[in-house]
Amino acid sequence: MTPEGYWESTVRLEASSEWFSGHFDEFPVLPGVALLALAAEMVKKQCREKGRRLKVFGFSKVRFKRLVFPDDALHISVAAMPSGNKSILDFHIICRGETVVQGFLKAFEEEGSEKTF
Repeated sequence: MTPEGYWESTVRLEASSEWFSGHFDEFPVLPGVALLALAAEMVKKQCREKGRRLKVFGFSKVRFKRLVFPDDALHISVAAMPSGNKSILDFHIICRGETVVQGFLKAFEEEGSEKTF
């Protein structure tokens, strides 16, 4: 967690990753849906660690700006889920100092979550 209230993580996907399978065999690039999945999974994981179950139900104003290739290191940054049951969270993914994708992730907390703050 950053002082600005963002959850951050870094990930590197190898060429053998399932995400690259069948997506331009001679010139593998990471599909945009994989980038969105990484941002969503990061938020859900952070919430699980706090005893909260989060459901991502959409994205908005998503802008893809750069291709991602095997072995690129991705820096993922997502606004922390505030208390409350529904939110729109700013996110962005950076590679080599350049924005890969940015936008907003829509999420809500599922009923029955244990809140541990």
